[in-house]
Amino acid sequence: FIVNDRVNNIEMITATLQEHIPEARFRIAHGQMEGHELEQVMIDFLERKFDVLVTTKIVESGVDIPSVNTIIINRADKFGLAELYQLRGRVGRANLQAYAYLLVPPISLLPKQTLRRLQAIEEFTELGSGFNLSMRDLEIRGAGNMLGGEQSGFILEMGFEMYTKILEDAVVELKEQEFAEVFASTALEIKPRIIETQVEADIEAYIPEFYIESDTERLDIYRRLYKTSTQKEVDELKAELTDRFGTGMEEIDNLFAMASLRVVASHSNIRKAELNKRTLRLFLPLEEDKLFYESGEFQKVMASVAAIKEPQIQLKQEGKNLFLQTFLKNNEGVERVSDAITIIERLTA
Repeated sequence: FIVNDRVNNIEMITATLQEHIPEARFRIAHGQMEGHELEQVMIDFLERKFDVLVTTKIVESGVDIPSVNTIIINRADKFGLAELYQLRGRVGRANLQAYAYLLVPPISLLPKQTLRRLQAIEEFTELGSGFNLSMRDLEIRGAGNMLGGEQSGFILEMGFEMYTKILEDAVVELKEQEFAEVFASTALEIKPRIIETQVEADIEAYIPEFYIESDTERLDIYRRLYKTSTQKEVDELKAELTDRFGTGMEEIDNLFAMASLRVVASHSNIRKAELNKRTLRLFLPLEEDKLFYESGEFQKVMASVAAIKEPQIQLKQEGKNLFLQTFLKNNEGVERVSDAITIIERLTA
């Protein structure tokens, strides 16, 4: 295959190639040809009646010719990442060594995004790389505005996880406030809003490189652990890691203890949990979150604070931050986190 981005250049390219390589047989194919004519060209190519097909990107999908082992893409910088991936997939469909050549202007003249697309195509060459390329394309172009008309965005600046979190919060807010009457009159269920708790602690909680050597595997475990929303999911992930990589890592135990703390605190309307030595601070929602203070949850927490005598819990305020502070008995990592979880559960019991 020789793929060009424009129809009007195909005949000129074909004539030039025929002049320089007279022993080769060339034919052209593009979307402006009659259907029966285009079909005959493809049949002849499949039956090896000519050697080189000069075409547009119409061959990017639905073409399976195992005998083709080389594709040359002219001005590859003009194509999108998905198009390049599909075009590259037209070769290497049998047991023949395949080659894909991407012709571009000097690298110094290419825009940054174009260069990143070409680097992605060069990087992901294994079978099944489609998902990885899709995620890279999402990072390069941005996710766009799902609630508007823009088709590209700035996901690279905020990260995919943060983007989906912001989008989820925006949808919940619209359902609860601007369109509350609409959803109240339908059978659609509005899920209770769960605060995403931020946990800060002076504890070594991470996955050591020698425990899981693959960077990709470690990042995947971190991602899955971040997405857990119940204690059952945390326990299942920990059991999986223990089965695959073994036990006895203090840093791993601390990491999963912190995940358990985040899960419990998130379901208890704790905005932020701080563990500094033996001091535990639990930050309550901001004043703007009236649902928490008007629903009676705040009064319930205050009643629990008054009822708990040991350890003593104090309500404090610094600026707009309202938080509960107490001191823990244990100083070890997992034990300290366990004490913090117990206190949160007692506050919301």
